[in-house]
Amino acid sequence: MIKKIEDLNYYELLEISTDASSQDIHRAYDRIRKIYEPNSIALYSLFSAEETTSINQRIEDAYRTLVYEESRKRYDALLRQSHQPPPATAAAPLAEKRYQAQPVQPSLSLHSDNRYLKNAEPAQEPLPPPMPAVVIPTPQPIPPTITEFTGSVLKALREQRSITVRTLADMTKLGTRYIDFIEAESFSKLPARPYLRGFLVLYAKALGYESERLVNEYLKRYDAVMNPPKQK
Repeated sequence: MIKKIEDLNYYELLEISTDASSQDIHRAYDRIRKIYEPNSIALYSLFSAEETTSINQRIEDAYRTLVYEESRKRYDALLRQSHQPPPATAAAPLAEKRYQAQPVQPSLSLHSDNRYLKNAEPAQEPLPPPMPAVVIPTPQPIPPTITEFTGSVLKALREQRSITVRTLADMTKLGTRYIDFIEAESFSKLPARPYLRGFLVLYAKALGYESERLVNEYLKRYDAVMNPPKQK
């Protein structure tokens, strides 16, 4: 079952593992913030103005809590005391220094009105430098060997270009889970058809293909499952 945004802990909200480095946090914050910005084409009209404001405030709270070591330690302790299971650990570059969670301090206690450390004041450590911009390739003709754009074909094309799910998420500003759902053809977990079309356009551009055929063929498969013709 997919959690609601308000039920996600800070690691889940930013889609990072509990041992994420400061660079991981900064990269995830930049990507998630762009996904939920008010003018995002991927999520247009999915949320009201009030909901968008609330989501963005949670994203800011998550970033400010996790990017500073002391506030992050306190938050980790609260998560352990509330028995929240950590999100699945994502693969990370070996060259980066990983954050190591510290043991729970006996003096820390969990309060229901302070679950997300809203009043925490992190130490003023310098923020990581911004990540370089991701370059979107120029659209190219579709190879004649591709007879239909299925989820498995999209995944194969992505892997042929040595593009990881995380990199594709950075390029498209889509959540990694939506990319996984598209490639697995988990249609019931994808957003409504108009928003899915926008996702597919971004996916096609990231792969370097003209989007019209890719989008139409994928949506045809989507419709066959989600909007089948009524039996007369």
